[in-house]
Parts: sequence; structure tokens; C-alpha cells
Amino acid sequence: MTDFMYMRYTKFILPMIVALLTAVSCNDPYNDQLREPELVDGDPSDKTALDHWLFDTFTGPYNIEVKYKWDASESDIYKTLVPPRENKVQEVMDVVDQVWIEPFVDIAGANFIKKLCPKQFVLVGSARYNFDGTITLGTAEGGRKVVLYVINDFVKTDAFEVKQMMHTIEHEFTHILNQNVSFQPEFKVVTPGAYTAAWNTVPLADARAAGFITSYAMASPDEDFAEMTSMMLIEGRDAYENILSCETTAASYEALRRKEKLVVEYFQKAFKIDFYELQTKVQAAITAIAPDNGNPGGEQPPALLDVWGYGKQYGTFTVDLMTMIESAEITNRYAVDNDILHRYNLALDYNFRLTFLEANQIMLTLYYYTTDSEVREYKTANFVYELHEDPVDDAIGEYSLGQPAMDDAARELVEKYGAVWIPGYFVGPCFFDWATTCSGYRYAALYPVYAPNSYCLGVLKP
Repeated sequence: MTDFMYMRYTKFILPMIVALLTAVSCNDPYNDQLREPELVDGDPSDKTALDHWLFDTFTGPYNIEVKYKWDASESDIYKTLVPPRENKVQEVMDVVDQVWIEPFVDIAGANFIKKLCPKQFVLVGSARYNFDGTITLGTAEGGRKVVLYVINDFVKTDAFEVKQMMHTIEHEFTHILNQNVSFQPEFKVVTPGAYTAAWNTVPLADARAAGFITSYAMASPDEDFAEMTSMMLIEGRDAYENILSCETTAASYEALRRKEKLVVEYFQKAFKIDFYELQTKVQAAITAIAPDNGNPGGEQPPALLDVWGYGKQYGTFTVDLMTMIESAEITNRYAVDNDILHRYNLALDYNFRLTFLEANQIMLTLYYYTTDSEVREYKTANFVYELHEDPVDDAIGEYSLGQPAMDDAARELVEKYGAVWIPGYFVGPCFFDWATTCSGYRYAALYPVYAPNSYCLGVLKP
């Protein structure tokens, strides 16, 4: 795995705000902010301008029905879900049209979409949370229906959110294509022994080192093929090449190249589609929709702590080990703490966050849960660090974090179980800055002063 190279910038490029496959700027399972009540829940017989646009864009040309008016029977009745906001529906479906349908139509013709596309899209405002701590962003049912979640959080001008949503659609559409024409048996034996039902405990860095493009690709060969297809399409040729050159070992690089070759051959032989041409068209469509990731300020963003802090634009720094390439220090500390908790039938969630409580206080929030029953019990552990602004020993660090105060759950985590490695990481001198990985993604970052390659990357949220 190639080391991440850190640097202090004098000129920045605005960071791409990244969240889950997780994820997800998908809705966060631990975010308790109230939603605005602007929801669609009306009589489906009332035709609006939106209904006419959906008919003209999807139903008329392709026989695709788009359902957004709330019908609980269309979604999982055992999950707590909310309807979509009407003002988000056209934004979402316009992106679906431009990024998914039009590239396929340009290459394979309208009949390809008419024949193989799902006949119904169902839009849901919130995410669907699963008992294992994962989040479902989309599902495909029998090749006929696609359910898209997290509609209410969608921001059309944010390139990452566009990619995240299209990742879901391209993934589910790949399953539909595979139901019509199976992919090659050879694909299943490229990395045969590494598939695991516990994919959601494997950090992205480890997944790529094992020959998988995402952690979810480790779930099964079917998911692996769909993830390869969707990631190559939504990342584009340049970003995909950067991922392979920067975030793989020699062996995993070769495994991913073999999988790529099989995906390209599949599309050509099964559907006479030049996959690389399709990839180029998808990327051009994404760039046209979100050319600068919604940044009107150009290439030089403000200093990180001018926008992240108490009472500022962003208050929270989120970490997701499933979707972000963290340093070996972070992933190793997570693994040690998780192994410790497993002895007690507990597990540490792969999401955690840093939140400014006051100008000089940062709270680390960890989540851990029971693993010995189907219904999981979650606990939230909070560690509050005092933030000191004075430089330490004339080092480059601008701040120092002291030993944290702990709530009861945090004290239990540390004193009863001995899971001290993630909380201990944040004690000591550090500096905060924007960072870029060699694959081209930009994040907020915390660097320990005396070990800057042991960085912690995060995504900023309000």
C-alpha cells in the first residue's frame, strides 16, 4: 500500500466533501438533527408539473414509472423511513437521466434501456439502516424495481453526492444486466478465498490491498462484479487509474486489472458496448452537472479552521473507515480496539467523529454495540479534549489536545474493556489542514506533529 504523502498548502483546491458507501453525505445513523417537514404525502391522482416532467422524461420514452408520493407498501415496512421532499425529486431524476440513461442510449440505443431498464423507480427520503450497522442506499427487486434512498440529503452541485447516488444506480443496474446475461465464471476465481460476510468490518485500505475496489465488493462475487462496474463508471478513467496506482499492492493491482478486463469483455460480448466509451460519457455527464464540486470560490479555499470550528460553517469532522483511505496508524488502532471488544461480544463501529463543543473543546464520539444477539444494543462514548492553541516546543503543530474527560460509556470502553487506542491517538500536539491523497481525493485532516504520516482524514459536516 502506497503511503499517503502529507503537505502544508499555501494554495489549496477546495476539498471534495466525502461521506459512506457507505458511504454515505448519505444520512448518518447517528445524526439526530430534526428534518424539515417539507415532505410529499398526497393523493397520487393529482398531476403536477413534476408529474408531467417525469412522464415526458421517463415513462413516455422508456416505460419507467417514478413513484415519489408516499406509499409504505413500496418500501420495507419493518424500517423507519420518511417520504422524499418534492423539491429534491426532479434534481435526483434529472441526474439519473443525464448520467445513467443518456450515456447508455448514446452507445447502445434507446431500445437497450427500454428492454433492460427497471420499470419502476421508488424514491425514499431517508436511508435504510440495517441491524449490522450498515446503510442501504439502493435496492433492485427482480430486475423490475429500483428503490433509491437518501433523496432528501441530495445536493446536485456536489460531485461526490452525484457519484454516490450514481454508484448505487450503476451497481443495481449491473445486477439487472447480470440477471439477463451472466458474467464470466472466471471472475469468481480471481480472488476466491477473500469473500466474507463480515465485509463491513474491513477498512477500505485493507479491501484494496486484498484485490477489491471497495469493502462491499468483498461480500460476494456478484457484489464484486457490480462494484467494479459502478466504481469504474462513476470514478472515470483517471481517478480509477489513480486508485490502482496509489492504493494497491503488486498482487492486488494485478487482481483488479484481471477483474477490469473481465468487466470490459462482458459488456462488449453481452451487449456490444464499448465500456471505456461508456465510462468517458458517464464522467463527462458528471462533470457537466458538478464541474467544480459546487465551489463558487475558485481553487483557493479558506484555511481549514476558518470553516471548521465552534459556530462556524462546519462543526463536525467525520471518519468512515469503509469509504476513506486512512493511515495505517488509524486502521491499526481501530483493529486493536475492535479485537479487544470482540472478547466481550462487542464491536467498535467504523464511523466516528470529532465535534467542536466550544472554541477550545473537541469531543470524540465512538460507537460500539453488542454482537451476541440479532437486535443490537448501541452505546455512544464521548471523550472531551481541551484544545490548546499555543505551539508546542516551537514545533510545526499549532494545537495540543489534553487528556480527555469521559462520559460513563467512554469510561466503560476504556476502563472496563481496555479499548484505549483510538481515544489515545488524539492526545498530544497536532495541526489541522486540508489534505489530498495520491488518488486525488481531498479531505480535512488532523496530523500528529511528530508523526505526520499517521494522519486522520475526515469529512466536514455542519
